Amino acid sequence: MGLSYQREKKFFIDAKYYVWEEPRLYKLCRYGFYQRSLAEDDVQIVYRYCYTSIYSGHFSLNKTINKILQAGFCWLTLSKDARKFVMTRN
Repeated sequence: MGLSYQREKKFFIDAKYYVWEEPRLYKLCRYGFYQRSLAEDDVQIVYRYCYTSIYSGHFSLNKTINKILQAGFCWLTLSKDARKFVMTRN
């Protein structure tokens, strides 16, 4: 893979929390259930639902992230992407 020993070791430790079931990636969460990771195309749809819909209101960064997680969605760069999304809306 071309990774250092430490990065390779971390990769294999982290890999046990993910399951690839074609065509989706799932992550094992702390409460023992799997969350489905989203494709990049679907991320904006989830943001609109969890941040800008009448149901959700215009929440802060942490509340937006929690809404997304409560809706059962996750992706690898959720925190970074949500910060960028919320900052451009305020």
